Amino acid sequence: MFTTDLTGAAPGDKLILDTRSRGENPGQPVTVSRVGRVYLYVLNEYGRELRERFRRSDGSEDSHYGAVQRLYTPEAYAEKTERTALFEGLRSAGLPVEPLVRDRLTTDQLRALLAIVTPA
Repeated sequence: MFTTDLTGAAPGDKLILDTRSRGENPGQPVTVSRVGRVYLYVLNEYGRELRERFRRSDGSEDSHYGAVQRLYTPEAYAEKTERTALFEGLRSAGLPVEPLVRDRLTTDQLRALLAIVTPA
């Protein structure tokens, strides 16, 4: 399991904005522009600051409506993407993983499970 703790983020740091839940392009590169006590703000690829603000504690958008966007470090986003692919591989192999169990499995355990259930 991975966590996204952005309390150490500083202006100029490169992050990934996941907008998948909004039907937009997932995995957009952004740059931290400002950091406050609770929230941080980012610039899009064109250098414009997004109007949304994101919690430093977990990278989630401070939104009271609709689907929530989330910021990830490049490493955390790569792991999130890999975990999604591993869950899909397990589901395709006939071993769907229940949502309540997903957080308890590490990425290494998922790789091992997929190696066991996938024919060589």
